Amino acid sequence: MRILTFTSLYPNDMDPRLGIFVKNRMCAFDALDGVSRTVIAPVHYVPLLGFSKGTRFYRNNHIHLQENQDGIAVWHPRYLTLPGTNFINVADAMAKAGEKCLPDAYPDDEDFDLVDGHYLYPDGVAAYHLAKTHTKPLVLTARGSDVNYWMEQDKPRTAILEALAYARKIICVSQALKDRLIGHGVPAEKLTLLLNGVDPTFFAAAHSAEIEKNHLITVGNLVPLKGHRYILEALVKLPQCRLTIIGTGEQEGRLKALAKKLDISPRVTFLSHVPHADLPRYYAAAHCSILMSSREGMPNVVLESLAAGTPVVATNVGGIPEVITAENGILLPERNADALVDAVNSALAHPWNRQQISQNMRPLNWPETAKALRQIFTDAL
Repeated sequence: MRILTFTSLYPNDMDPRLGIFVKNRMCAFDALDGVSRTVIAPVHYVPLLGFSKGTRFYRNNHIHLQENQDGIAVWHPRYLTLPGTNFINVADAMAKAGEKCLPDAYPDDEDFDLVDGHYLYPDGVAAYHLAKTHTKPLVLTARGSDVNYWMEQDKPRTAILEALAYARKIICVSQALKDRLIGHGVPAEKLTLLLNGVDPTFFAAAHSAEIEKNHLITVGNLVPLKGHRYILEALVKLPQCRLTIIGTGEQEGRLKALAKKLDISPRVTFLSHVPHADLPRYYAAAHCSILMSSREGMPNVVLESLAAGTPVVATNVGGIPEVITAENGILLPERNADALVDAVNSALAHPWNRQQISQNMRPLNWPETAKALRQIFTDAL
C-alpha cells in the first residue's frame, strides 16, 4: 500500500511542530507492515517578502526542498501566493507545485496507490486535483477550520464540495465536524469518525512531575481564534495563579503588551518553542490547562493534557465536549474572562483523580488509530 500524503500541515526543519498531529498519525501508520509513504508538503512563498527577516516567508525560504523524516521522504515544493489578493488560486498553485516534484518523488516508473489529503482547503482541494489527474483514489481528512470556516465561504465551499464528491472516504476527527459536513449535503456513508490519538505512555511518563499549585498552562498558536487575551484578562482576577503560554504567532507582541498593561507580566511566562518531547512535563506540572478557542475540530492539546492527567478548562466548541467530562475538566458556558475565572477557581478547588484522567485516555492511542486508518485506506482502494 503506497500512500502519497499531501498537506501543507507537516513539520519541516524550520518549524518542527507544524502539523505535528498529522505526522504523529501517519508515523503510527508507517509502523504497520506492508505500507510505504511519501509526503508532499507545499510551502508558500512571496517574492521579496522572503528576504524580510522575522517573517514566515523568510523562514519558508530556508526550508529544504527535500528531507528525510524518520525514513520517510518529505518534499517541500514552493507555490506562489500574494497575501490579501485573489489573483492566484491557492489550491491550483499548490497542486501544480506538487505535480512538479512528483517525477523526483517517484522516479523509475514508481507510483502511488492513493492520495491522503489533510485539511480540506486549500490542501484537500489541491490533493483532489492531483488524485484526479492521476486517476487515483482520494481520502481526505477534515480537521477543524476547513469545515467551520472555509465551508462558510462561497467559492471555497464550492471547491471543497467538488473535492469531497470525488473522495472515496472522508475522515472527520470529531463528530461535530461529521455532523456539519452532513449538513452541507455530504453523504453520511462517505464519512468516517476517527479521533486524533496520543501516545499514552509518552505522556504518562511525566506523572512523576511535581504539580505546582495554582499553575495554569495554555498551549497553542498565538492567534485571535485561540482567545489568549481572555486568559490574560482572567488572570487579573486570579491573583494566586501564574500562567505559562506555550506557542508562537502573530499576536505574541500584542499579548505581551497586554500582560504588561494589566500588570500581570511577572506571573506570565511566554515560551515560544518547546520540543514536543518536553511537553508532557509541562502539562503534568500544571494544576490545569486552558483552551479558549472560538472554533476547533478535535484539538490535540486537550487530548495531550488529559493523557498527562491534567484537567482541562475549555470553551464548549467543536469536538471538545466529546472528550471533556465532569471527571476530567470544565466546559465554559460562555467565552469570556469572567466565565473563565469562575471555572478556574472551581478547577483549583476540585479533587481531580489525575491518574484516572490519564488512564481513561489509554484507548485513544496512535497505534489503534493507525490500524483504523489502514482499514479506511483499504476500503477506499
